[in-house]
Amino acid sequence: MNLHNHLDHYLAQRRALGFRLTMNEYRLRQFLAWLDRTHPAESFTIEHAIAWARNQPDLLPSTQSQRLSAVRQFANWLHANDLDAPIIPTRLLPIGTTRRTPYIYSQADLDRLLEACATCFPHPRVTITMHTIIGLLAATGLRIGETLRLTVPDLDTTEHMLLVRATKTPRDRLVPLDPTTTQTLLRYLRHPARQATSPSATGPIFVNHRGSQFVSETIEQHFAALTESLSLTPPGQRRPRLHDLRHTFATRHMIAAYTHDRNPARTLTLLTTWLGHTDPAHTYWYLTAVPELLAAAAGRLDHEQSQS
Repeated sequence: MNLHNHLDHYLAQRRALGFRLTMNEYRLRQFLAWLDRTHPAESFTIEHAIAWARNQPDLLPSTQSQRLSAVRQFANWLHANDLDAPIIPTRLLPIGTTRRTPYIYSQADLDRLLEACATCFPHPRVTITMHTIIGLLAATGLRIGETLRLTVPDLDTTEHMLLVRATKTPRDRLVPLDPTTTQTLLRYLRHPARQATSPSATGPIFVNHRGSQFVSETIEQHFAALTESLSLTPPGQRRPRLHDLRHTFATRHMIAAYTHDRNPARTLTLLTTWLGHTDPAHTYWYLTAVPELLAAAAGRLDHEQSQS
């Protein structure tokens, strides 16, 4: 059997133990496709695994480490089954989280992104999917993984709520929607291009061509193509990410709290709950080092000092 057959057996055995492996499967199939193109053989080396993990220079070091970890686990399984595979040591790549300056989207940026979906993506299903996902992330601050795991029953069209299933936190949470956002999601659910995939009535809201759930890297790749088509990348910086919409959501709410005489501390507490954080310190991650927010906070402080 070749590596592709071995991978099928590996995934089947681990899923029988209860593992989902959606992202690992995606990464491992990418790895084997890369091997087929660059080093066609019945096995691979540690050097091959590292080269593939790092072959996209715009990936964060932590993501490169995760890619290598997926290959390491597969290689360990191959070795345990007396197949030709290397034992890949841990910590060959850095695993620490790397702080990256977020890109804060302006309203003009968001308008351009939404408008460009129709010209960037030739397939109607991809166009309406990306248009709806970008709008939902901007309006709610959800993580892309949370968004892709949403199912049709998670949308409450009467109360205008989304039930967001917990993955990084111990509890599910309810996220309120503006009625216009609810209507946008309903239009997506009823769109002919989505219906053509024969989606399940209880399955994911956002569906690929098989009517099943996307993996996040597919949406990330679509978004990268979209931002590149609009030349949004600032000079000397990495391209804007989907996750920066979450930063933008949090930052805009805090700027409004500082500039419209609201209670910033209360707004921060609400954001912590809304974003699904277990500690306000995690929310600060989204707010620090944003010049516009720092200026708004300084202006608020100056005003309070002048009134005292």
